[in-house]
Amino acid sequence: MPSRRLSVLAFTILLAGTSLMGCVSRDEYLREKFARRKAVERAETLERDLADERARVLALEAEREAVRGQLGTQTQLTSTLQSERDRLNSYSNRLQNELNSLAQQQPGAIEVVKVKLPSELDRALKEFASQYPDSVEYDPDRGAVRWKSDLTFAVGSDEVQPEARNSLRSFAQVVRSAVSNDFEVIIVGHTDNLRIGPVTGRQHPTNWHLSVHRSIAVMDVLKENGLPPERMGVMGYGEYRPQVPNPARGGAEANRRVEIFLVTNRENVSGSTDMS
Repeated sequence: MPSRRLSVLAFTILLAGTSLMGCVSRDEYLREKFARRKAVERAETLERDLADERARVLALEAEREAVRGQLGTQTQLTSTLQSERDRLNSYSNRLQNELNSLAQQQPGAIEVVKVKLPSELDRALKEFASQYPDSVEYDPDRGAVRWKSDLTFAVGSDEVQPEARNSLRSFAQVVRSAVSNDFEVIIVGHTDNLRIGPVTGRQHPTNWHLSVHRSIAVMDVLKENGLPPERMGVMGYGEYRPQVPNPARGGAEANRRVEIFLVTNRENVSGSTDMS
């Protein structure tokens, strides 16, 4: 039964975290995902420790039965067994208190590990962004570099324009430097809410397709400039993560963008993540 309850606890923690994906920012989600995984790992460790202690008591019980007839050792064994029982009870109570505490915590209340870009890398990204003030923005609080899609791609296209290629080439040089070796590159495409026209739709049926295809095009440029593909991932949110409200007729320029996030590879953030 304890094992079953612990499994339910771990599943509850994961389910609670999953329900928050749509309403938190990308960096908050990464951090909470990391914290939830740590909480589940802690619960699993506690479960194994508790099982080990119970197995040890069972072994002592068997040993006592084997030497019950030996009066010279019976008293000592009984005392040892009682001490082990007392220790197990104390340890079990402590583990149970930890598990109860984990069960009562809400994902948003879990203390998480904050990731901050190294000062040298942060400085290099600021210098890089200052070279392209009209097309590139750097957000040090999120570890994100943002390109305006209007300057990166023609309308309805996923072909990277020459000016954007130049800035991506400079960005690749920064990310290939030694100070960024511990970071992976996540490329995220966004669009406005204008409907895809019939011509564009032949290659990009929806805004979601267009945002992903643009992310892949950016990844290809970075790969051409020496960034290893195993350090990169691509995502697309289409029209569903706007920076500003789209006007009544649609088409807010600020929502047409490509963002690149530097994420520490120690967090092991494979799979889907909220990057907006």
